[in-house]
Amino acid sequence: MVQKQSKTRESDADISTTGEVLRAETTGDALVSLNIDATADASYALDVSPTGDAGDWFEAEETYAAADVDDPQDIRDTFVAGDAHIRVRVTSAAAAGETAEITLQQAH
Repeated sequence: MVQKQSKTRESDADISTTGEVLRAETTGDALVSLNIDATADASYALDVSPTGDAGDWFEAEETYAAADVDDPQDIRDTFVAGDAHIRVRVTSAAAAGETAEITLQQAH
């Protein structure tokens, strides 16, 4: 059976402050690909939620700390997600004016 694909993209996401920069609803049990192309180093976290409602997030399901990844301006990761909602948060901001293109692709 051929899998369906979907994507959520945020172009020119402001990474100069901490907080949410992208949110996506998933189909559950989806193969997810995360791609971040940034203009400067920043740290990120993936949070997951069954509902997507405020106060219903499990924070830092996965983290991408600038000090721990090979290239904090070019992050690539692939994983299986069973959660209904995923968001990407900046946890350590870049300098003023810095941005990123962030894409979550799903195969389900």
